[in-house]
Amino acid sequence: MKKKLALLMAAIMTVAMVPMTAFASTKLTAVDEISTAAGDDHEFTSTVELSKNDDQVDVTNVYDKDGVKVFDVQLKLTNGKFAKNDDDEYVMNEKGKFPNKKGVVAVDVKNDTTATVSLNADIFNKNNNNGNNAGLKEACVLDIVAYAVETGDVVATFTSNVTQFKKASEVIATAYKDEVAIEIEGVRTFVEDATKDQDTLKDITINGLVNDAIDGKKEITLKLSGNFEFVTSTIEESDFSFLNSNATVSIKEKDKDTIKFTINDLEKDQLTKLTISGIDIKTTKKCNAGDKATITVSSKSFDSVKLEAARMVEEAVTYTVEDEEVPTIWAGKNYDKDSADDTNTLEVAIEENTGDILNTSRKATFTFPEGIEVVDAEFDGVKQGTFKYEIDENVVTIWNYGEKAESDETDMQVKFLLNAAPTFSGDVKVTLGGEFDDVELKVATVKAPYTVEAKTTEVLIDYRYVPVNEIVITEAEEGLLEDGDVIALQVEKMDFEDAGSYEVTTGDLDVDVTINDGKNDVAQLEVEVKDESTEASTVTISGLELYLDRTLPVGGYALQNVKADNILWENSTDKKGEDDKDSYEYVPEANQASNGLFKYKEVTCNDKYVEVVTSGRDNDDSTTNRKIVITIGATTMAVGTQTITLDTPAYINAENYTELPLRAVSEAFGATVGWDDPSNTVTIMMGQRIVSMTIGSKTMYINGTPVQMNTAPEITNERTFVPVRDLANALGISKIDWNEASQTVTLN
Repeated sequence: MKKKLALLMAAIMTVAMVPMTAFASTKLTAVDEISTAAGDDHEFTSTVELSKNDDQVDVTNVYDKDGVKVFDVQLKLTNGKFAKNDDDEYVMNEKGKFPNKKGVVAVDVKNDTTATVSLNADIFNKNNNNGNNAGLKEACVLDIVAYAVETGDVVATFTSNVTQFKKASEVIATAYKDEVAIEIEGVRTFVEDATKDQDTLKDITINGLVNDAIDGKKEITLKLSGNFEFVTSTIEESDFSFLNSNATVSIKEKDKDTIKFTINDLEKDQLTKLTISGIDIKTTKKCNAGDKATITVSSKSFDSVKLEAARMVEEAVTYTVEDEEVPTIWAGKNYDKDSADDTNTLEVAIEENTGDILNTSRKATFTFPEGIEVVDAEFDGVKQGTFKYEIDENVVTIWNYGEKAESDETDMQVKFLLNAAPTFSGDVKVTLGGEFDDVELKVATVKAPYTVEAKTTEVLIDYRYVPVNEIVITEAEEGLLEDGDVIALQVEKMDFEDAGSYEVTTGDLDVDVTINDGKNDVAQLEVEVKDESTEASTVTISGLELYLDRTLPVGGYALQNVKADNILWENSTDKKGEDDKDSYEYVPEANQASNGLFKYKEVTCNDKYVEVVTSGRDNDDSTTNRKIVITIGATTMAVGTQTITLDTPAYINAENYTELPLRAVSEAFGATVGWDDPSNTVTIMMGQRIVSMTIGSKTMYINGTPVQMNTAPEITNERTFVPVRDLANALGISKIDWNEASQTVTLN
């Protein structure tokens, strides 16, 4: 498997919506994947390729060496040491012996972990899209000869004297504790008191991690323990196969607990991978729930290793995921039954050991994580109309409602159609339970289809038209952003004033970037896809400007992804009604899934995209050093060293906002408060500030500028109450502290 590593451009300024890879100016590829054992007795060679990824970076920091333009790359190993020869010289320094391959002018190993590699700049630069060398794909090839210090990954870290490059790392080998590794694709499950007492093990792989770890002259033994037996009549020499080898196996012995064999025609000085298929085992009369079938692999040529091959359990229903690779689901992609494909569908196999276990009184449940929506379910392997299911957001319940004999065992697959919320990422683990012991399985992985990054900009409020840092949008794979998709970005309490300019810096995505000031009275930056990409693309938007109101308090303001046509937002798709007939024939109408109901209205890309370091209040003549402390439900508040009586205490409303008495708090800070009864309008005058707000309206005006509030002012016991943060904003108060334990708000 090829692995890629990028040397990163220092000038890129981005902050992730979710983690993403930055732009690469240089491509590093590990050509071969190395497995090894730890220690200097297990030398390995890993080949890497260094090449120019695109035409973004020119190698200018070069020097002449014997008529060749050269630049240096520094190489450092972690958990690895450069190998030495019998003369205690580093192998990679041996001129004329060690093959420094194409484009590598010289290698100078300084010590066990560091080296300087001189690369041919002309060869390196041939991988471009412009100029005389257009279309050529060349690479500087380097062999790294080393060994692992201890178990784990061996990492090569590259830096360069070329100023455009940053440090980057790549795994070049993985070291194991033993010289031989053994693994099995899955553990077979037997059910206590079941009629089935024999089963075929999944493929067992014996992998030699170092050359000649598996010696064809030495006998290899498989020893079975744990109240299980081999079914010797089914064991054949044809069950043994080799990767990249014509070797064969001769079975010397096979009985209920032992298989002994030797390998024929195995070449020396090579890695060996042996796969054993089709071996049957059975339970003994002594086998009880909790017993495990353990296979020990031993030989005189390597230390013995063990694995669990089967187990006895109490559950009468077993669940498995057969696919070795679980599907990848793109977060926020909106799929329904008609648009489903393999990227967001998964199958779980369900097997009963006896008949009529899943029924109306004994149900099975599939509980997916919050943020995963089950759109639909489909049964395979059972008679149509046998099973019924219900979906409640992320929980699916299934049971048998058909008539069948108790002896009939159910062996079926359930295919689920899933959607993932925009904010969900990582593994999807489903808990399978109900009337049975819970089992947890990994069934899928969720990744973001695109990411948004932007660095924080510090601003002074005195400047209303403020330039801010560039925004970078990157696709995870080609074609994920489709024709007509619109990504809308906005900044809290601010408007985009200038859309700047944009460039598709990688790939071939076609977009248009504009400002739309008609969305929720906020000027949003909209990126519309005109034509989808054939190569994963990156869009960089620079030269942006924001309009900032001078009344904004100091602090951070988030960049938010508030809408995308390919993302599931609250109520973005129609909820299926009871009269919806679009269903599988054997699924009752009442079991239709709801679609597009994730309660996520935006995704925060950077919670401090704009950092206001000075506010309009800083220049306000009325600024005071007073501190006010108010406790929820208390009839008094502390103002400095004084105690003021409140005729109506502060409270938390039904929307979970902390409501403060407007007049009492404003006057405590030295403001004058007026009330206009006909219009239900409050006016606050404080220094240079004139603030007005109307009962029932979420818009207040600060010196004539409209400012959106979290919720509208309300009247309680003939007193006007306002959420604490809105009142602080009105008065120009930047410091707010909330103590949950004491239910106390402090303003100063």
